[in-house]
Amino acid sequence: MREKRTARWAGAVRPARLRDGPWAVRWLVAVRASVAAALAWQLCSSVWGTPRPAPAVVAALLVVHPTVFRSCTAGLQYAAGCSLGALIALPAAVLVGPTWLSMSAVLLLSLLAAGHERLGAHGLHVPITAVFVLLLGPSHAREIGPHLLQIGVGISVAVLFNALLPPPLRLRAAETALDRLRAELAGVLDGVADAVRKARHPDDVLDPDWRDRLAELTAQARSALGQAHESLRWNVRAPNRHTVWHLDQRVLESLERVAHDAEAVVAALDDLAAQRPAAVAPDPYGTARTDAWDQEFRAGYGRLLTCLALCVRGCRGGSPHPVLPATRRVWRELAERCGDRHDSLDARLAECRLLMLLDRSLQHVAGGRHRTARAPRSRTATAELTVVAGETREETHAQADARHR
Repeated sequence: MREKRTARWAGAVRPARLRDGPWAVRWLVAVRASVAAALAWQLCSSVWGTPRPAPAVVAALLVVHPTVFRSCTAGLQYAAGCSLGALIALPAAVLVGPTWLSMSAVLLLSLLAAGHERLGAHGLHVPITAVFVLLLGPSHAREIGPHLLQIGVGISVAVLFNALLPPPLRLRAAETALDRLRAELAGVLDGVADAVRKARHPDDVLDPDWRDRLAELTAQARSALGQAHESLRWNVRAPNRHTVWHLDQRVLESLERVAHDAEAVVAALDDLAAQRPAAVAPDPYGTARTDAWDQEFRAGYGRLLTCLALCVRGCRGGSPHPVLPATRRVWRELAERCGDRHDSLDARLAECRLLMLLDRSLQHVAGGRHRTARAPRSRTATAELTVVAGETREETHAQADARHR
């Protein structure tokens, strides 16, 4: 089953990987940086007649980035770093010149200024520019202005080139990463539900590395979502898809909390198994008899985990899944049954902890809209939950088959 799911996802996300993969981004940045550097060179050569405007070329290469926001930020940081370095070294270059004492003082001040957080990675250009200006000396101090002007031209060309020809919005990669995380988390919950029904340990049903795989997919989704939101900032293409509600950061946070709750559920199942090691009790004839309540609780809890998996698949930031109200009612019925039991205190605490973890997960996937619906009088909440879960499962499979085709 896992191999089929992996093959289906591989076929679905292959075009998105080609469009938004790392090599596509590298090619985009390389082509844009090359064109921006050539434009900066040609502008400086044609307007001011500069034979070799290397500072403009270097500035254009360093400022072009995959997103408009990062390109503008890099341009401001680079310009601030070069200007600050020139201001620090200019008095020493004009009055003293390059000596060991002036070099020490300029480097000390420029390195202190380079550590400012607002300059980011371009803070390194403060001491580099300061050393360059100081080495020019008093006789060549007039060359500082044209050098800074070429840097400004290179930055302006790169920023305008990235703004007028904006990079594409990196939304498909974030959508794919969130879909993979949803599918994997729902598969884990289905596996835990199967293990609960069969009174087995979840690690025996799931893969041994399911925790690491969930953590890896969560990290990939967080990175892709950050890049998608960054590609929307200051991008002229963004107004068409400005309200990308299914790429909300709260969706990722909800899925991440449910993943942590799934790990806590596995630990709580270990506590329950410790209180009921074999879930059996000897009868008067010496044979083993299965505990009826343990079977009932495991069947109900497995049903709730299955419905939670359906809610996870539909957790996209909009309205909660249709199965959620019926799931809450079944949860309350099972909780009331647990409260009426007169079992050992440790076993009741383990069951209550399992129910509380599931209730918290249901709140996470509710999407911030806790809505309750009244059940019809003609059937119980358990029957309604079974019907809704069956219909939703069929709809989910149909949508997945349509996407696959």
